[in-house]
Amino acid sequence: MEAPSEIASTPSTGSAGFPRSILLVGGAIVALVVIALAVALTRPNQPAVYMAGTPEATFQDFYKAWEDGDIEAAFSHLSSGVTTNLTLAEYRRLDADQSWQRDQDRRVVLLGGDVTNDRATLHVRVDQFSGGGLGGGRYSSERSIRLVLENGIWRIDEPLVGIESVAYGY
Repeated sequence: MEAPSEIASTPSTGSAGFPRSILLVGGAIVALVVIALAVALTRPNQPAVYMAGTPEATFQDFYKAWEDGDIEAAFSHLSSGVTTNLTLAEYRRLDADQSWQRDQDRRVVLLGGDVTNDRATLHVRVDQFSGGGLGGGRYSSERSIRLVLENGIWRIDEPLVGIESVAYGY
C-alpha cells in the first residue's frame, strides 16, 4: 500500500519570505494608518462658532484677540471690577511677562458652562503638546473662567492674560 503523500504544512510565502497572511495584515494596517493620517491632516481645525453675546463667544473673542497680539481688544473684554484696579499699561506689562504662552503648542477646549443670572462660569480644558511626531506627548489641565454681565455685555471677571490668571494691583 502506498503511503499518502504529505501535504506541505508550511504556509505559502511572499517574495520577502514572510507568510502571505502576515503580509496582507501588515499591508491592511499600513493602509489604515495612511488613511487615518490623511483624514487628520485634511480635516479643518476650525474653532467652534458661538452665538454672539454669549459668555462662550466673549471668551472666544478675548482669547483670539490675545493670541493675535491685540492687547487693547483683549483688555476690552475684562470686567470693570478688573479694570478698576488694572490699567491698560499694566495689562501690557503683564502680557509681556506672559507672552511665552503664544509660543506654546496648545489648544483651548470649552467643556461647558454654567450661567446664573448675571454670572457665568466656563469650564475649559487646555491641551499642551510637546515633542511632535509619534514620540510627542499631550498634557491637559482644566480650569474655570468667571464672567459677569455688565450693561448687557458679558465680560471676563478675572485678570486673564491668555489663559493664565495673573496677580495685579500691588
